[in-house]
Amino acid sequence: MSIMWRMALLCLFMGQVAFAQGLQRFDDLDTYVIKHSGVERSLGIYVPRSTVAGRPAPVIVALHGRFSSAKALHALSQLQDVAEARGALLVYPETVGAFWDDGGHSVLPRGEPASDDMGFIKTALESVMAEYAVDRGRVFVVGYDSGGAMAYRLACQPPVPLAGVAVVSALMWQFNVKACATGVPPVSMLIVHGRDNEFFPAAGSTARLGAADTLNFWRKVNGCTGQPSARAGGDSALFLSCQSGTAVAYVGVLGGSRDWFRTGTGYKLNTHEVNAAGAIDNFFFDRARFVLPSGRESKARPRDYLVYVPGRYDAKQPTPIVVMLHGRPSSATEMARISEMNATANRHGFIVVYPEGLNNEWNAQFDLFGKSSNSVRGGGKERPPVLQDDVGFLKTLMDDLGVDLNIDAQRMYVAGFSNGGFMTLRMACSASDVFAAFAEVGSTLHSVMTEFCKGGRSAPMLFMHGTADPSISIDGVQIRDPQSGSVVRVTLSVKNTVMYFAQRNGCDLSGTNTDYAEGGRSPGTHVIRFVLRNCPPGSAIELYLIDGGGHQWPGVRGVLDEARFGRVNMDIHASEKIWEFFAAQRLSR
Repeated sequence: MSIMWRMALLCLFMGQVAFAQGLQRFDDLDTYVIKHSGVERSLGIYVPRSTVAGRPAPVIVALHGRFSSAKALHALSQLQDVAEARGALLVYPETVGAFWDDGGHSVLPRGEPASDDMGFIKTALESVMAEYAVDRGRVFVVGYDSGGAMAYRLACQPPVPLAGVAVVSALMWQFNVKACATGVPPVSMLIVHGRDNEFFPAAGSTARLGAADTLNFWRKVNGCTGQPSARAGGDSALFLSCQSGTAVAYVGVLGGSRDWFRTGTGYKLNTHEVNAAGAIDNFFFDRARFVLPSGRESKARPRDYLVYVPGRYDAKQPTPIVVMLHGRPSSATEMARISEMNATANRHGFIVVYPEGLNNEWNAQFDLFGKSSNSVRGGGKERPPVLQDDVGFLKTLMDDLGVDLNIDAQRMYVAGFSNGGFMTLRMACSASDVFAAFAEVGSTLHSVMTEFCKGGRSAPMLFMHGTADPSISIDGVQIRDPQSGSVVRVTLSVKNTVMYFAQRNGCDLSGTNTDYAEGGRSPGTHVIRFVLRNCPPGSAIELYLIDGGGHQWPGVRGVLDEARFGRVNMDIHASEKIWEFFAAQRLSR
């Protein structure tokens, strides 16, 4: 064990007494670095105030989801309440990249090498057991989203004997089944799953087991016989007549999607009245009191989002947050991949949230005219159009996240790409009283928005566009009316979009420009930065023009096909430039 690791644990232990003297509104998670297989890995540990010195404590290993982090799961999951109630240590391993090595790297296009996560988690557990009095008969694993797939793998190939496993918002992949082919030890299994989860559909898919098949798999592993001991809505079922005193439960959340299900004061989104942490608490520690949550189907459609909280996040300090909006028809996962904003957030210490649009798109302007957003083909079927209030959703999302994260209300920002860029421009028109600055890549202002955007307060704006963008032309989007044959302008040009917001903000229609040196990694492209002059305080306007650039996120190669979307410039990184711009802006009240 490294000296760094021992010192970190000692500091954590010594810090308990002072921390226990007063409960903070935002409790934090201490993170440390341990080396495994020559790689430095991050590990979070939470020692509850209820821990009694010398008394063996249960351990809960908690695995975060895709493009997320240990601190994000700790802040949003309410597992801390379980730890305090049971005197349990919370151990949060963290991925090297975006995904756990759950066995899926060889079959899924994850764009990153596999890592020895099985070995890392075992090393982390051994280290904790060496430093703390641990009840080795009560070691549990909890996994959320892609961390749930990793939890299934740990259940099949446990690094130490496990007393129970709980998975939230994930069913089994076929590759999980192959990894669990032989010698799986009985282990109590709780599955909490949204019935409207499109990524892990209840009916299953070619690569994924459905809810019934996942439940039956663990019934077979645990030798559960007879009829369920209890049933509830959403095909929820509890099996207690299993081998070795184990149990298996499936909680189907009606109307739920890919959420960590929570209850409590202040939450407005995804209100299903199901508390995953509470269900985990009783299932692990007080089985006699475990009941299948009844819940209720929310009237509103569920909204998905990914959250990344950097290791340097200090819960005592208000922290900036950047909202990243994906293109159409894309997803939160792809926006995290395209932008690499997590790495920028980790370097500079801000929170990132990747919301997901309904039907994989944002309603940037249709709702203004009482219309639905465009329908999108998905799974070979035409999905129905949706009349959605995405401005309201994004504002509400900030309120919800603010319940558990110490967010600086003066430093909340929005950035988007393509359709997400259109939505960013809409937010600049509709929500500049909430968000401090806006940045778009690969979009221009809808022509029908020019009248609507005249009102409201000005906002700092950054624009970034390629001159050879094949999707959203630098000259704007125009279409030919099939009936009249006349050309109809759909969006303004890049120049006119910038000039529109310059006039709105009260800037001069002239500025200074800077040419960036070409590094040789992206021939045929060149970056020019324009900064408009004499903008009033809090109204800065900047444009990064990527000469020869396509419909791409500058600085990130290998995500969008260059043959289809055009060249990627590698002389700047869009996320770094966006944060550089955001960092200088604060919302004035």
